[in-house]
Amino acid sequence: MELFILLIPWVLAVGWMFWTKHLVIAALLCIGALFHIPLAKKGPAPFLWLVMSALLQLCWIAAAFFTDTPFLTLGMIVQLIALLVMMQTVREEKQRRMAMAANFEQQKALLYELRRQRHDLQKHAAALLHHDGESGAISAYKADVHSRYIELDQIIRGESNVIAGILYSYLEQAKEQEVFLDYHIQHPLSGLPLSEFECVSFLGNMLENAIEAAAEFGKNKEKPGKVCLICRRQSGIWIIHCQNDTLPLPEHIIERMFTNKATSTKAGHHEGIGTREINRIVNKYRGVLDFSVIQNQFTLKIKIPDIRENKRNASKSSMD
Repeated sequence: MELFILLIPWVLAVGWMFWTKHLVIAALLCIGALFHIPLAKKGPAPFLWLVMSALLQLCWIAAAFFTDTPFLTLGMIVQLIALLVMMQTVREEKQRRMAMAANFEQQKALLYELRRQRHDLQKHAAALLHHDGESGAISAYKADVHSRYIELDQIIRGESNVIAGILYSYLEQAKEQEVFLDYHIQHPLSGLPLSEFECVSFLGNMLENAIEAAAEFGKNKEKPGKVCLICRRQSGIWIIHCQNDTLPLPEHIIERMFTNKATSTKAGHHEGIGTREINRIVNKYRGVLDFSVIQNQFTLKIKIPDIRENKRNASKSSMD
């Protein structure tokens, strides 16, 4: 239906140009019509936008017809360019909403876990207070309770709800895939000079790729895969290392990794968009990205300048 509505003005304009023997204009309009076909098939534009676009294009045709100036039909191409720009904006906004909606669910899961642990805390405390003597079983019970509470405390300490939610979500995902995920976060990731949406995309793509690679390694080697995320800030530079077990990677994938020509290592039809997005965010904030693959160990090293800190220091020096 959308394709039919969009192509009506183009068919009329091309037919008229061929009828009046304006072949150059007809060829340009044919190119515009061809661009419109994939736009209607995959574009997320609202239906009302498409209807209004078709009506405006009919107005261009009417203006060209009644003024007997065929080149006015080229205004349809200008309008097409404007529609492409608007649809790109809509697509990006839709991606942001989907990412933040997913993160909201991650925050809900974290809140539920916190409430559950708070509910169980009284029972654990009562069990420890009323036990008789000290035994190996009691010591193991204490260690288990301590590890459960300290694990969550390391995630939420100093982090915003958004970052805490995503860290907890991937910790649970790693457990489900029998991957050991270890966080060494010396400075909260919430302090990164990225927007919340960029943080979700940056960390999400990084951890998802690492966990999936470690899970495949674990299935192949019949032992749990490991992922380690390290974050610290040093001399105004954010240093992020993500290390994970991996199966040997083909040379052509390694060469294209974190470039616009990146290809995915996942099964099925994937385009390596996650690594491209990581690289895009790092470049946007003038960071440096490097990686190495040594035997069955993949290491991603990222350095991002603390732009906000640099701005504060610059403002202080200018005041002095």
